[in-house]
Amino acid sequence: MKRLELSLVALLAGVPPAAFAQDVALDEIVVSANRAPTERNRSGASVTVLTEADRGAAQEVGIAQAFAGLAGVSVSQQGPFGSPASVRIRGADQRYIAVFIDGIRVSDPTSVQTQFDFGTLPAAGIDRIEVLRGSQSALWGGSAVAGVITLTSPRPTAEGLEQMAQAEIGAFGTTRLGYSLRQKAGGVETSLTLSHLKTEGFSAAAAGTEADGAEAARVAATLRYRVSDTLAVGAALFSQRTRAEYDGFDASFTLVDKDNSQDRVETGARLFAELDFGRTTHLVDITGFRVGRDYDQEGELSSFDGSRVTVGWQARSEISGALHLEYGADAMRERARYSNLATGINLAPGIADTTIAGAFVQALWAPTDALDLSAALRHDDHSSFGSFRTGRVALAWRPTAATTLRLAAATGFRAPSIDELFGAYPDSQFAGNQALTPEDSESFEIGVEHRFAGGATLSATAFRLSIDNLIGYAPCPTNPDFSCQTGTVNSLQNVAGRSVRQGIEVTAEVPVGDRVTLGLAYAYTDARRPGGARIGLVPYHDLSAALEAEVTEALTAGLTIAHVAGRRDDFGVGPMPDYTVMSLAADYDLGEGRSAYLRIENLLDETYQTSNGYATSGRAVYVGLHASF
Repeated sequence: MKRLELSLVALLAGVPPAAFAQDVALDEIVVSANRAPTERNRSGASVTVLTEADRGAAQEVGIAQAFAGLAGVSVSQQGPFGSPASVRIRGADQRYIAVFIDGIRVSDPTSVQTQFDFGTLPAAGIDRIEVLRGSQSALWGGSAVAGVITLTSPRPTAEGLEQMAQAEIGAFGTTRLGYSLRQKAGGVETSLTLSHLKTEGFSAAAAGTEADGAEAARVAATLRYRVSDTLAVGAALFSQRTRAEYDGFDASFTLVDKDNSQDRVETGARLFAELDFGRTTHLVDITGFRVGRDYDQEGELSSFDGSRVTVGWQARSEISGALHLEYGADAMRERARYSNLATGINLAPGIADTTIAGAFVQALWAPTDALDLSAALRHDDHSSFGSFRTGRVALAWRPTAATTLRLAAATGFRAPSIDELFGAYPDSQFAGNQALTPEDSESFEIGVEHRFAGGATLSATAFRLSIDNLIGYAPCPTNPDFSCQTGTVNSLQNVAGRSVRQGIEVTAEVPVGDRVTLGLAYAYTDARRPGGARIGLVPYHDLSAALEAEVTEALTAGLTIAHVAGRRDDFGVGPMPDYTVMSLAADYDLGEGRSAYLRIENLLDETYQTSNGYATSGRAVYVGLHASF
């Protein structure tokens, strides 16, 4: 990883840890691991950071594909950009991942399981991606069972004004425009990011012929103002509107071309204040998120509206030079409005909400220069199921300057979603279960990282994630015509037994001469349901190799190869074919901050699927211009 020199406060304006007011120079800073800025090799956690510079100008169309080359992270999508996309961490899907954009939790309260759909988020305008693996509910609350993903818009890092513009055209009638402005002047830091993406797409159904297009427009802005030596205030705002076409199933449950469309609007906002009293700093914030989804399924209309409001406080106290305490509290209310909610519950017919409030404390102790220890404890109270406690301990030991040993153990929980509690689907004879209790998890990992004298790095991690009290389907007793017997419905229940995901992750970066670097990422994951059946779409083997070269002083090029093997289909029933996909990207420096780039996805025109029955892109060529001024 490149050395980073940045303002920690600019970074912290995007996520909700306690803030600091000074500039520092450190090898690599992560925030999600301890809810405070921490050198990665001192966190004890498995964290990956991707910056816009790491991804390059010729970056992917949708942000979901940015995760595909990370060890222990897999991606599946049901068609082109705009189609639902799932990101899994160590074999656990998005219901088990807490996702934040600019410090705002963005999972959808109206989805069947509260989760974020990465399929509609463009890559343009996302400057930094941080992926934290393992159960993290002790710090981040519910849903952080498999990990935490934080996405950050561009931030100013130096005094003055910087602007960036991008234009791209390519396969499937794709056009992309992007613009960002970043300014830092004295105590004021501002940023503005605009992006627009339109594509005719391809058929989401592998057996289909009609293209499914999409269009997305996004705006994001941030502000931070240092009022005095002890007070800073700020805000973040984003809004995106997406329209996407999608296919569906016919009467025989075959995926075919359908004239279906979704209109989606997502808006998030955050206000925060940072108080610095020397040995103790405080951060208070309020965030809001709203999502609206309108569907037209061949003339059949439906609408979903969800919102979330969170109020939080976090403090950091320096007890001594070696001991710090992080502590805080937060409260969150989620509300959903759509026709398939049980009537007469909580508010009014078709409306339901849940609330959860929690408090946490974490000790960060460095007894020696070579050893860092952390321990966290959290207590939550939920409006439906009552209280729940989670914890986390982590260790990072550096026996030499080049080697780090990591160990972490944690517990987590996922609360039932609004739909799981209150959903009502009479046409399907299905109703939610208000007696559901949370799923709970245990996470363990041990890892080692080593930097060799020649500049090569190697990291290996063994992990195990087990989830108990799984929320699963509870079918009704049926009549001879398969309808539910009188007085019964299909529903949900907490299933006895544990689902287990375990395996290893290995990453390496090797310089090959002065101008070429080889990067490798590999994960072996064995994911099982209670009873031992394999979990669908989780590959045994996921390998990514990236060769990056400085061909000339002006030309850089990168070749990536991804190989995925040993998957079952979406339901874990039958095997899915292995696949190998190759992509190429090149960037030519035109001088004065301008560059032209070429990206060829699926270079060998491989036919494959990441989700059973859904198509993926064939060979696709994109060209673009990028300018900084």
